[in-house]
Amino acid sequence: MTNKEQSVAPKERINIVYKALIEGVEEEIELPLRQLVLGEFYPGGDNTPLEKRRTVNINKDNFNDVLKEHHIKLSLRVPNRFSKNKDDTVSIDLKFETMRDFDPDGILHQVPQLQKLFEVREALKALKGPLGNIPEFRRRLDAIVKDSAAREELIKEIKDKK
Repeated sequence: MTNKEQSVAPKERINIVYKALIEGVEEEIELPLRQLVLGEFYPGGDNTPLEKRRTVNINKDNFNDVLKEHHIKLSLRVPNRFSKNKDDTVSIDLKFETMRDFDPDGILHQVPQLQKLFEVREALKALKGPLGNIPEFRRRLDAIVKDSAAREELIKEIKDKK
């Protein structure tokens, strides 16, 4: 197997290779990919002339800092799937300060309706643990029933849910 066959880059990667003649020997040299992206990335636009704008060097080490510095936001209206009325919409305001904000968990924590569902899910998971140990669950339930303040709070929460 030749050296070229052993080091095959994935299709997603961009390889820029040129053949150079160095001291009479032809050699393939791979160049790093560098890109310049021009665009209006500031909210509200920027009236500074193009010649006077500063370039922003972005790499894997400072990507989160650049995101935070640019105050990237997304505001949109989406169908409200939590409402019985199918025509209802809800306003969503997302802020992206780190790469993790693009993850589903990052978005979940920024949308109040999804955050509430997540909290209910976590509460059900926490409840599932004590139910697996029935004697311990019974002891906890007895403690709530005996404590009048906790009992009243539980009754109030149950009535509010109806």
